[in-house]
Amino acid sequence: MEEEPNEIDAEGYRELMPGVRYKEIESGKGEQVEYKQAVICSLEGKLISCGTIFEKFERKMLRVGDGDVPPGLELGLRQLREGTKCQVRAEWRFAYGEHGRPGSKEENTMAIPPKAQVEWSIKCHRLWFREADETMTPAEALEDARNKKILGNEHFHHENWRKAASNYQDILKNLNPWNYQEEERNEAETLYVDCGNNLVIALIKLDEWLKSERAVCDVLTVAPENKKALYRAIQISLHLSKWPESQAALQIAIEKWPNSIPFREQYKTLQEHKRKYKQRKSKISAQMSKQLITPSSASSSSALSTPSATDFSMSTATKQKDLSQKSWWWWTSVAVVASSAVLFAALILV
Repeated sequence: MEEEPNEIDAEGYRELMPGVRYKEIESGKGEQVEYKQAVICSLEGKLISCGTIFEKFERKMLRVGDGDVPPGLELGLRQLREGTKCQVRAEWRFAYGEHGRPGSKEENTMAIPPKAQVEWSIKCHRLWFREADETMTPAEALEDARNKKILGNEHFHHENWRKAASNYQDILKNLNPWNYQEEERNEAETLYVDCGNNLVIALIKLDEWLKSERAVCDVLTVAPENKKALYRAIQISLHLSKWPESQAALQIAIEKWPNSIPFREQYKTLQEHKRKYKQRKSKISAQMSKQLITPSSASSSSALSTPSATDFSMSTATKQKDLSQKSWWWWTSVAVVASSAVLFAALILV
């Protein structure tokens, strides 16, 4: 059931929530977009303060609920039907936040300054499949993966590593290159490997080395001699001090690319790590041996120091006290034994 629209202001906008306003320029037709459904749209973003256009896309796929766009734009997307043309205005809290967003030459986008209020112009061309829809053909699933890669690359180039990683992980989870034949399989493998390699970099940027190790293994399963994947595998295993794995990957890489300077540099790094490890190990062993053989100076000086007169008197008093206590216990024991003997004799006489 659709919500009742809020009151429209003088500029033709209605408030979706405090800080986000929506203006419908052309009405769409059919059903309103649903959660996790993809929207194929044209998109233009500009800064309200100066009118500068910071990004423009003629065709872009966005899936409602995936969190690939700022909250203000997400709310606008949820209003769409096929053919809808609209504008969404958002305060900085629901746009690109306190720090803004860096620009990207690869994506042809401009930097967004901190705390910038923005406006998006959207035209919905059509509504597409929901996420992982079972009715998708292999070709449509491949198209879905292509679109997710575009979004992942966009986040990657804007240095939003976590969102980029999320998109690439979705692709690797849902795309199985072995489900395709001939040309489509080649494209699926290339897509899988490219997204996997980018995922590895994003996870390294997030300092999630163990996850990056699993991701690079996934890539090498599909493409065992992929140059980028082998380089990252060596980098990760060196960081995790897994030298046998580094050695194995280096052997494959140097046999395949014997004149590669990056791999040669990694080989030198591996040898240097091993050398430093041996030095540390020898140093620790020497320290442990020294501690076991040589007593500490404090205990030695304490054991060999001559007692003072005060220490002697205290020691004597302590010994006398112990002796008196022992004597008391001895005489008490004698008395008890004697009493027991008398009692026993009396019983015999009776």
